[in-house]
Amino acid sequence: MTNPFLIGEKIYLRSPLPGDEKIYALSENHPDARSYLYNALPTSPNWHWEQIQNKMNDHNTILLTIATINPDEPVGNTAFVRIDWVGRMATFYIAIAESKNRSKGYGSEATRLMIAYAFDTLNFNRVQLHVSADNERAVKTYQKTGFRIEGTLRQAMFFGNRYHDFYVMGILKQDWEKINSGK
Repeated sequence: MTNPFLIGEKIYLRSPLPGDEKIYALSENHPDARSYLYNALPTSPNWHWEQIQNKMNDHNTILLTIATINPDEPVGNTAFVRIDWVGRMATFYIAIAESKNRSKGYGSEATRLMIAYAFDTLNFNRVQLHVSADNERAVKTYQKTGFRIEGTLRQAMFFGNRYHDFYVMGILKQDWEKINSGK
């Protein structure tokens, strides 16, 4: 593991390192990943390195690379963005770049690590996210972690020649504590 910050069983989260911009670009450019992120414009690794630098210098963003433990390689990224330090809340983001690394539990584990960090270390009271209503696998993963669907953003994104609904999902610190009280 290289500079681990949060450690799970299969993956760990760390600050981005030079070279990670390639996996960040892949998570936005590859057609499989874009099918639920709805990115319409291509991005380059160089552009992503600039964005990584900007986010690392933004007090209202916490950006981490998701890396597998064995072998030690980056597979995606996750972040808290638009952090409201007074309101004690943030918006959660996660992307696993390649389909070969999905359905292995990496996203679920990264989500649990981030939510535990949000409530147990950062003392957030709320974490929210937006997810395509079509992305049933992600919605189920978030629900297993404790997120609830709080609303629907109707026709929020245009992609693939049609408009897509997005769910607003949220989890409160009290929800997380209740879920984990038996552990």
